Amino acid sequence: MNTYNPNDFVNPQQVRSPYSGETARPIISNYSEGGKTYEQAVFTDPVTGQMIKKGLLSIKATDTGETLVDWQTVHSGASNTTQSR
Repeated sequence: MNTYNPNDFVNPQQVRSPYSGETARPIISNYSEGGKTYEQAVFTDPVTGQMIKKGLLSIKATDTGETLVDWQTVHSGASNTTQSR
């Protein structure tokens, strides 16, 4: 069972800004906390500077560099649901 919230992770593809209609590209940065390295993307409107959204791309172990989880695995795990009748 995946314990990560899919709403915390974003797809790093360019998006259309709801403020100006221009194309917004993600700015990717990293930070370390608690023995893990977090890679995040921030989308801002290129005209107004308004932040559109931000979220995680991946979480890696700081010492080994091994990817613990990324946005693709979190989103694919969230879309695999079962239905009972």
